[in-house]
Amino acid sequence: MKSSRPKLKIPLTIPEIIIEGICAMVFIGTAIFMMLKLNDLPEKIPTHFGICGRPDGWGGKGGLNALFIVNLALYTLLTILGRFPHIFNYLCEITEDNAKFQYTNSRTLIRFIKTEITVLFSYMLWVSVWVAEGKMEGVGVAFLPVVLIVLFGTVAFFTFRMIRGK
Repeated sequence: MKSSRPKLKIPLTIPEIIIEGICAMVFIGTAIFMMLKLNDLPEKIPTHFGICGRPDGWGGKGGLNALFIVNLALYTLLTILGRFPHIFNYLCEITEDNAKFQYTNSRTLIRFIKTEITVLFSYMLWVSVWVAEGKMEGVGVAFLPVVLIVLFGTVAFFTFRMIRGK
């Protein structure tokens, strides 16, 4: 089935540029942090944090590299995906009249989710290093609820906008 959705070339909005810049700075900052810290870390690094936010799994430095690579992969995939809003699933029909709004809204959603995921993975890397160095005890008990509220809140906000923008 061939899609009848319009393929528009829509310039980035100011909020998209800002959130993309924040995401890139966090990612680059994390890469620099990893390069500076990795060789000086102890051999035992936390690899999992329990429900109370304290480490309950330990492993080698390779776990940090794996976490960084997953962060890089998600950053790259979401960046590429954000360039093709005409292929996304929508809760309403995409027409010539609403395409610009719907595409911009969905692109902005992808950028916010990408930034939230990048911040989440970066924070986990930083905390793992600081716990390994004895500077922190864990992520804290509020970590999981805050992450879930932020991610689901973002999706709910942009979904509500999508429905209102029919």
